[in-house]
Amino acid sequence: MGKADFHRQNGITLIELLVVMVILSIALGLVAPSMANSYQSWQLRSSGRRTAALFRFASDLARRHGTDLAGYYADHRFVVLRKGSVVKTLDIPASINVKPEKPRGAVFLPTGQILASEPFVLESEKGRKMIVEMGPLPGEVHSKESR
Repeated sequence: MGKADFHRQNGITLIELLVVMVILSIALGLVAPSMANSYQSWQLRSSGRRTAALFRFASDLARRHGTDLAGYYADHRFVVLRKGSVVKTLDIPASINVKPEKPRGAVFLPTGQILASEPFVLESEKGRKMIVEMGPLPGEVHSKESR
C-alpha cells in the first residue's frame, strides 16, 4: 500500500456540494416561472369552463321547472337565483377578474334561452382572457380563450 491510498477518503467535498447546489438553483429558477404561468392558465381555463357549465345547469333547471332564473357575478362569485333564493354559487379565484359585474347578468328562461346583455369575460392578472358567451339556441353556452 502506498501513501496515496492512505490519504484517499470516500465522500464529496464542500466545493462539489456547492457546485451541485448552484446548478440546482439555476434549474429551479428557470422552471418555476413557467410552472406559475401554467397554473394561472389552468386556473383561468378551469374557471371559464366551470362558469359555462353553471350557465348550462341554470338553463336546464329553468326548462325543467318552467320558471325564470337569474344569474350574476359579485364578490368573486357567480350566483344563480330562482324566485329570490340562491340555487347555486360558483366561487372564482381572487386572481381572476370578471366583467360584467352585478347588476348586469343573465336571465335563464323556461324556453331554454339565455338572455345576457354581454358575454362574461374572465381575465387573469397576466391579461389572458376566457370569454363565456351565450348562443341563440336554447341552452347554448360557449367558452373560448383569447389573449
